[in-house]
Amino acid sequence: MDHSEITERELKVIDEIAKDQSITQREISRRAGMSLGMVNIVLKRLTRKGHIKLRRLNKRSLEYILTPKGFAEKAKKSYWYINRTINSLREIKAKIQILILKEYQRGERKFIILGNSELADIVEISLRDLRKSDLRYTRVSKREKIKEKDALILAAEEKYRASKDNKRWINVLEKIAS
Repeated sequence: MDHSEITERELKVIDEIAKDQSITQREISRRAGMSLGMVNIVLKRLTRKGHIKLRRLNKRSLEYILTPKGFAEKAKKSYWYINRTINSLREIKAKIQILILKEYQRGERKFIILGNSELADIVEISLRDLRKSDLRYTRVSKREKIKEKDALILAAEEKYRASKDNKRWINVLEKIAS
């Protein structure tokens, strides 16, 4: 492991310090989901690497100051995380579009997006971006709101399962995860 690289734990601690310089180790521990001992180790490592500086306010409290090096590392990791997220969303959208195009090639032209989740948003964007003039879709938030009987249902939330009377059903999450 390259010791100059910042770890996920270190980034969590840096994020908390960036929000509040006078935060306590106990509060960092609670917010970052780490033990108090681990927070102490990470703070010492960040100080040694030059990402933070400590300033004693009084006998009992410290202030953590993010250095320019710490800010730069936080920005670099944030950029990397955003890029990774965007690439993941592109991959998910591509998988959904392949799934929809297979159904389109089988003759499906009407789709119902079932759900109110982020996945439902991506399914809707995927359908829209296919730019098929004869492809139609609607979106409903609850199963009870489905009116059309001849549309293929694209369930975009885990809680929705196909019913015995409806064979025209795809659980999007199950399909793109496999």
